[in-house]
Amino acid sequence: MIFKALTKKNTSALKGFAILCIVFHNFFHWMTPSPGENEFVFYPECVHNFFRLLGEQPSEFINIIFSYLGHYGVQIFVLLSGYGLAVSMLRHEKDWTTFIVDRLKKLYPLLLTAIIVFILFVIVNEHRILRPNEWSVVWQELLFIHTLIPDSWLSLNGPWWFFALIFQLYLLFPLLFRFIRKHDWKAFATVCVISYTLIFLFRNAFDMFHGEIIMMNAPGHLPEFCLGILLAQHQNVKIHPAWLILAVAVFCLGNFYAVFYPFTFLAVSIIVLFAYQGAKKLPHKKGWIANDMIYFGDISMVLFAVHGLFRKAFLGLAPTFDGFWGHALIFVLFFITVWGVSLAAKHLYDGLVRLFGLIKIRESKASHIVGIVLQTAIGLFFAYIIGYYISLNTKKFEKTVERYETKINEAIIKSDWTYFNIAQVNFDKKQSSINIEGSFDIISMDTKKELPLFIIQISDKYWQRFTIPEKFNTSKCNKYEFSYRFDCPFYQNLNGKTIKLFFWNTKNTTIQVKDLDLSIKY
Repeated sequence: MIFKALTKKNTSALKGFAILCIVFHNFFHWMTPSPGENEFVFYPECVHNFFRLLGEQPSEFINIIFSYLGHYGVQIFVLLSGYGLAVSMLRHEKDWTTFIVDRLKKLYPLLLTAIIVFILFVIVNEHRILRPNEWSVVWQELLFIHTLIPDSWLSLNGPWWFFALIFQLYLLFPLLFRFIRKHDWKAFATVCVISYTLIFLFRNAFDMFHGEIIMMNAPGHLPEFCLGILLAQHQNVKIHPAWLILAVAVFCLGNFYAVFYPFTFLAVSIIVLFAYQGAKKLPHKKGWIANDMIYFGDISMVLFAVHGLFRKAFLGLAPTFDGFWGHALIFVLFFITVWGVSLAAKHLYDGLVRLFGLIKIRESKASHIVGIVLQTAIGLFFAYIIGYYISLNTKKFEKTVERYETKINEAIIKSDWTYFNIAQVNFDKKQSSINIEGSFDIISMDTKKELPLFIIQISDKYWQRFTIPEKFNTSKCNKYEFSYRFDCPFYQNLNGKTIKLFFWNTKNTTIQVKDLDLSIKY
């Protein structure tokens, strides 16, 4: 394959395809039947669910395919971002400060548009203003640090994790561009080695949030980003078909084996490049398809910013409109809604772009010095965060701060009780990490219904949900054991936090709980 330079229409068409994959995925993966997805964490059962559901419910193929594979549209955006930035930099190289300011002048209008639409949506749909914890996440979004904070990276609107990722890649781009420009393929290979080393360390050696934190931030997606930078510097380069065969093989293996999973994102990027370059050689009898992709590519970022807000409202219709045609109808209504909102929001976005465009900065010796200072400060900040989380995840728990050994007689959760507290601990230690362990006996008095969810909550913001397995749904007494490790964000500690253990009885089931044994170690 000869990789030919991508024109503006080419990149818009690819962005259009990517945003449709993302919108389809972010809607359908919340609707049954959904096989799950390996977007941030590898679950081996997902691929088995994928093939099983395709066999059992072939009419739901759109739902199943996009639920499982649609999130890979993000990699196309990452690849094209690296490519587009490199093409622009080759035309006119800028210093770090000027480059970052120019990027923020485009990124902030999009993020502010998303936040304003979110605030209006909450006011209109829920008849309220934002809560304090929601404002807290908004500020984290504006500072692009929400992907560095456990339990905040998917808050407010899940797809917005991409804002922090792309900002981090912007911060690194000038350095990566010059490195790859000077050392070419060797530099690309070096970045890949560094990226995959960090991924395996965080996923395996440190077991850091099951690898989620590394896959939501720049180190987890440097290979795709740098591939775009590399290709921008090699126009009309020949790529041997063996790379496509290798990419397909790695992608297939990465869906079955955890060791290959981190490589699937780069593999998808290579497959998409081959597929698109091949598609351009085909006779285009139906140009309207390409034109539609270009159209959605042109509004892709605004569509991305707002589409996640409206999922819940339409997913609530799923029980009423069941089956393939029902699900298709719900999605069409959802898509038309977010499309219309995107067109309206684009006017707001364009206005904010013009407003931010009034900010002018020229390259000078002063801006160069400011750039060096800021790069050093940002580097130290990220080094501190990495060191903080590594230190937490290599820590051993030795002390016991609270221990309960209670005999709960007649602790019956009735079917009309939504919540039932079984323990509460007021933590007064300035610790950043704790491990909660324990067990209780459970008896179901209504085996035809699902058991309540078991919740461990640390303040109003952080909580962990446990689904009690079906084998415990019997009229006999069974011991259920639980364990939950909590690591504070890098700017907090647990002093003054209230730890609650309770049942959330969503299915109105009557159960009996007794013999609670609880310990909290630090």
